[in-house]
Amino acid sequence: MKTEFLKPRFAGPRFDLHTLPVEVARDLAAYEELVIEVAKHIYIRNHEGRQRVPKGFDQEFSLHLERVDEGSAKPLLSYVAAAGLLLPGGGHGTYFEQARDVIAQCVQAAAEDTPLPEAFPRHLLEYFNVVGRSLREGESVDLASEAAPARAVLNPERRKKLVLAVQKTYLREAELAGGIDEVDWAKQTFRLRLEDGSVATAPFLPTIESLVRQAAGIARTRVVLRGVGVYDAYDKLQKVSATDHLAISPNHALGAQFEAFANLKDGWMEGGGKAPAQADVEWLADQLVVTFPADLAFPFACATPTGGVFLEWSLGDWIVSAEFPLPERRCELQATNTKTTETADEDRPLNDGADFAAAYEFVRRFV
Repeated sequence: MKTEFLKPRFAGPRFDLHTLPVEVARDLAAYEELVIEVAKHIYIRNHEGRQRVPKGFDQEFSLHLERVDEGSAKPLLSYVAAAGLLLPGGGHGTYFEQARDVIAQCVQAAAEDTPLPEAFPRHLLEYFNVVGRSLREGESVDLASEAAPARAVLNPERRKKLVLAVQKTYLREAELAGGIDEVDWAKQTFRLRLEDGSVATAPFLPTIESLVRQAAGIARTRVVLRGVGVYDAYDKLQKVSATDHLAISPNHALGAQFEAFANLKDGWMEGGGKAPAQADVEWLADQLVVTFPADLAFPFACATPTGGVFLEWSLGDWIVSAEFPLPERRCELQATNTKTTETADEDRPLNDGADFAAAYEFVRRFV
């Protein structure tokens, strides 16, 4: 028979539409495991001389998500538990319901900086490495039940506090950007050099091996890793424990210059200046980052007053430029010697990769 167990209340911008991100399911699954482990502990405490719970104890309990109510997002968790697992004395519910309330008391203790309830074993604090891990800054979940109405609000800082009470590091969601220095294919790990110069070793699954191969050892390729980081009490990254997603950006420093053009509006240059069309800028940026040769220095990029894009290289005695009069698919190339005033110029169509290669060849002649 279905019984209402808990309505955890998630609060924060992501929950304002009364929906739950799918990643929260991992938190709820870990919460279910924590309830079972605390219930086992309570059962053994109440049965002196027993070292283990009855066979099938944990199989008698399963949480199900029925619906998500408003305010901000309140999933209704229901369960089924055997009558044989009722607490002695009657009127106190099951061991699992008591475990639910003990967990709420534990979270409340973290909020109020008071001792943990005696019924909560300290080693189970490690479960908060997952319970609540999907919460971001400014988000929280209230784990209090109607049977124990005192608030038990878990947020990222309290989750961290609970885990660090029993170990020196804690887990949290991480998004890290940098380059892949080297790969240990046997161990399926790579060394990520972060943009602040520090390094972290990260594991990877075969599903993203092709992406690792594309980025490994290429200095101009930036990767963004989303996964789980291991942090100390000072929030310093110690290592990466899981890589969930990897995105690669070839020639990132070049492509990043084009991102600034997205914010330009007509009149951007002292009241004049036409803003380049975003679709045209994206086309050009995509073509350049894919075709740009590894042996050529990155140019300086800027928008032109007529709605195009201008690239410039300045090395040695020559200044070389490439102007793209968007939306036309062509470029106007020019090279000028600053000492002799010698010049060279070409006007090239840009229909495919070969045309871009020819434009790069012009630049190489001078830089």
